[in-house]
Amino acid sequence: MHKLLPNSLAACALLLAAAACAYAQADYAPTIEKVEPPSWWAGHSINPVRLLVRGYGLSRVRAVAPDGAPFEVVGQTVNDAGTYIFVDLRVSPTARPGDYYLFFTMGLGGTRFPFRINAPLDPSTHFKGITNDDVIYLIMPDRFADGDPKNDAPGDAPPEANDRANARAWHGGDLRGVIERLPYLKELGVTALWLTPWYDNWNGVNRCDKPWCPNTYYHGYHAIDYYSVEDRFGTLETLRELVEKAHALGLKVIQDQVANHVGSQHPWVKDPPLPDWFHGTLAHHLRNPFRGDMLLSPHAPEEERRKTLDGWFSDDLPDMNQEQPEVARYEIQNSLWWVGVTGIDGIRQDTAQYMPRAFLRDLNAALDRQYPSMWMVGEVWSEDPVHTSFFVGGRAGWDGVDTRMDAVFDFPAWDVSRNVFTGKRPASDLRYILRSDSLYPDPSRLVTMANNHDTRRFMSLPGATLEGAMLHLAFTLTIRGTPQLYAGEEIALEGGDDPDNRRDFPGGFPGDARDAFTRSGRNAAEQRMYEWTRDLLRLRREHTALRRGALLDLYFDEDAYAYARRDSQETVVVILNRGAAPKELNVPASYLGLRDAARLEPLLGAADRPTVAAGTLKLTVPAKSAVFYKLSAQ
Repeated sequence: MHKLLPNSLAACALLLAAAACAYAQADYAPTIEKVEPPSWWAGHSINPVRLLVRGYGLSRVRAVAPDGAPFEVVGQTVNDAGTYIFVDLRVSPTARPGDYYLFFTMGLGGTRFPFRINAPLDPSTHFKGITNDDVIYLIMPDRFADGDPKNDAPGDAPPEANDRANARAWHGGDLRGVIERLPYLKELGVTALWLTPWYDNWNGVNRCDKPWCPNTYYHGYHAIDYYSVEDRFGTLETLRELVEKAHALGLKVIQDQVANHVGSQHPWVKDPPLPDWFHGTLAHHLRNPFRGDMLLSPHAPEEERRKTLDGWFSDDLPDMNQEQPEVARYEIQNSLWWVGVTGIDGIRQDTAQYMPRAFLRDLNAALDRQYPSMWMVGEVWSEDPVHTSFFVGGRAGWDGVDTRMDAVFDFPAWDVSRNVFTGKRPASDLRYILRSDSLYPDPSRLVTMANNHDTRRFMSLPGATLEGAMLHLAFTLTIRGTPQLYAGEEIALEGGDDPDNRRDFPGGFPGDARDAFTRSGRNAAEQRMYEWTRDLLRLRREHTALRRGALLDLYFDEDAYAYARRDSQETVVVILNRGAAPKELNVPASYLGLRDAARLEPLLGAADRPTVAAGTLKLTVPAKSAVFYKLSAQ
């Protein structure tokens, strides 16, 4: 809160009667609580930038740029309640980075608020985007590692909000903990870190009558401030340090952005900037029926589409109205601000299918204009590829909208894989789901996932075995697309439904009995899974065909699936056998354009050198295993 008033009553009285001056000073001095965004850039693709100013007593306030400031106010609008001003600020293309002030005046009273012109980050080392050469590693900061115990319990938080024995409480993980584990992640072989939201969330406790209450917002999806870092995770400076140190090790960073909704404790909920800022109110709103498929069909009733777009994801998550132009502009600028101020390389957009497709298009277009390599993957949770393919960018849907979204998560292939390798579906279904690649403009843009923070971990699925987890990972890492792991999958961590699937990483917290970040802290099964993960990532890194090659089906039956990945440089053959006995495969050599005497060289999981004879390539795969070969030059 900032106020700038006349230096003294006597000084003010030189201009006006003392009574009038006191009146202006005491009753008519506007109060500014927040300016969003708090900073911008010279030469940005958005200019003027639209500021959302929150405070009170703003009905007759005028925003003014001081003399000599490298920006000017070119328009403003105050809401009916006098609690928000929308200010258009044009930044000079020659503005020098630095700290400035924006003045808000009314009569003799006034307020000033800081506004910064940022120095642009070097695009040659930031905003790099995500490609098929990457492997994404999902981290929930609160559950990964506690590098700074001093931020575990902010002063305004109730004691029960921080309790590692409570699966729904804060546990203390933070950005410093991620920084300290960067060498571990580099050694494992991942190349990009996706962190769940680092927006500031409410420090209180959501009390209810359910057995699992109290619930806290450790996961980050209940933002109360779109422009602040969660105080339990660290500061904006800590976040910038994380990005810079990750980049120095060749690791990219992905921000989890949440444009669909905010938390119920956000100041907007009680005092929205505009009447239609949200869809409904805390007391009266639609509940999202989770039927995003209503958006797929041109024949669906508009009323049903509105339920999907306007309904709240939960009663505790007010749904933003992106069809209100001010909301859309605010959120687009917010997305650009986080990219520009941190230097991140990609964005994961939460609950993307519940926002207007035109908004997704405009958001991605704005990102691409300013940061041409910027990449976004949308969470479109459906096991139906018809559904997921409707939201990825690259072509217009029946509504004429191309979302321009770079990628979506491949929930369909994930679902089939976890069911195949726990014995619930035949291995031939792996080939069956991949035939749906014809639905996508470019299936290589999909993000294939081992698991995420909303799903049961593989090792807690009925029928799961360590060998099944290894096969599931082998499939995920070697089909088309950009793969994504979830922290702990590399050590076969268990975890059932939420919140059990969000267990702490062993060794990330003071007092842990063991440290699974080190070999000595892992048991035999964990070490086996860790080495398998590391070896698969190394194999993928060393062979371009596994990252960017075309996929060719070679063989499939109840227990086995074999395929090749091939590019102009090489051909890699992958064979997965979930069966309890060795599997013999006969693959026509013509599938790969091979002549007799052509040979495969072992890469991982095999030692033999299969050779083509009489037009057939004969392969033997051990039970419950995956093997990899490279085609030798003929």
